[in-house]
Amino acid sequence: MKKIQIVDTISGRDFHEKFVKTNTPVLIRKMTQGWDALHAWEADYFKEMEGGVKMATKVGDVSKGERRSMLLSEYVRLLEGYEQQLRDGQNPPKPPYLHDVPIFHLIPGLIKDIEPFPVDLLPKWYHDKWYNYIQFFMGATGSLTPLHFDTLCTHNLFFQVAGRKRFLLIPPEQKEKCYVEGWRWAKFDPSRPDYDKFPLARGVEPMEVELGPGDILFMPSGTLHQVHGLSYSVSFNIDWHTVKTARKGVTSVLQGAPRQNGYYNMLILTGLALNVPARYIFPRYKSYLNYVS
Repeated sequence: MKKIQIVDTISGRDFHEKFVKTNTPVLIRKMTQGWDALHAWEADYFKEMEGGVKMATKVGDVSKGERRSMLLSEYVRLLEGYEQQLRDGQNPPKPPYLHDVPIFHLIPGLIKDIEPFPVDLLPKWYHDKWYNYIQFFMGATGSLTPLHFDTLCTHNLFFQVAGRKRFLLIPPEQKEKCYVEGWRWAKFDPSRPDYDKFPLARGVEPMEVELGPGDILFMPSGTLHQVHGLSYSVSFNIDWHTVKTARKGVTSVLQGAPRQNGYYNMLILTGLALNVPARYIFPRYKSYLNYVS
């Protein structure tokens, strides 16, 4: 498999010139080293921070969207028990996956743990209250997100905080070889390729990258990705647009995207292209954070 480009740190200007404008994935290694989250976001910390808030976890295949609601403390204990059983050599049933949760709206006290935040990697329009756009993930060893691309055709900055994850990335121009079903979920499994069943996938050229604590992965708009939890893992991402990708997202309804996608993409395009401040756009966009999960 191909390997991804790696940098330690990068300025916002260089990031946009070298990677965003060229639609090139990159792994950034050392831009979050000052975060408290890298040592604070452990199981006991989340139990204390929850405040009685229930969250929707995904049961089974996350592409199917079956949910089970539970307290964060309850979920953390479930993960702890599962990981202990694995260490004991048992083969317990996989726990649910806390997937695409707008956690900073539910537990705003966590925001301070990821500062200073590298806002220069985002377009200036997102700099005010950047945390509004974050989606959170927590899962066990063996968690899996099947091959897909992000529904609004956004760029994606993915931040690994605890544990390790393995990503397989496929460029958007190879989408037709991945047997995408519906709008964004692919039938093809690049980690266990079945070329008899999916012969077109012989032409697919995945990139492989492993993320550890403090790593940031940039995935350009339309990049297909499959995500494997290699351990207990805590991470989050921001889906974000440029004017170019927002326009692409608006027209994606002509290629089969859900009509809601056109609405959310038009909101962001209005903000970016017409310079309408995010504070006027976000109240209408906020429902996307639950829609995507």
